[in-house]
Amino acid sequence: MPIEIQFEKRINNNNVVRETDSNHRWEYLFLTLLGGLFLVGLLFYGWQHYRWIQYGYRIEEAQKKKEQLAEVGRQLRLERASLRNPQRIDAIARGELGMVVPVPGQLVTFRPEAPFSIPGSTSQPAAELAATR
Repeated sequence: MPIEIQFEKRINNNNVVRETDSNHRWEYLFLTLLGGLFLVGLLFYGWQHYRWIQYGYRIEEAQKKKEQLAEVGRQLRLERASLRNPQRIDAIARGELGMVVPVPGQLVTFRPEAPFSIPGSTSQPAAELAATR
């Protein structure tokens, strides 16, 4: 039966200095720059995509606001048309404000060539004419 003996020899490599390989350094730098460039391109694409989505939301919001404003404009035009109705104005003038149709002599028409003076009154005052009607 043979006996095996092993001797362990400790080697101290602390004083050994490893030389840097310039080829590996350039390869590492090139791959790092290439990866960084790819990452910048990916971030730029993501930013563009994000802005594209945001502009889509803004366009949709602007279209909704345009439709709302068009509806409000249509309603305001209808309201203006109904408020300009002469029959409605006449009914409010007679009913709420107590106005009456002018009697002859109350209505004065000025012409551009006429002097700025009030014409003389008629033989009957306007209040008497209105009372007789």
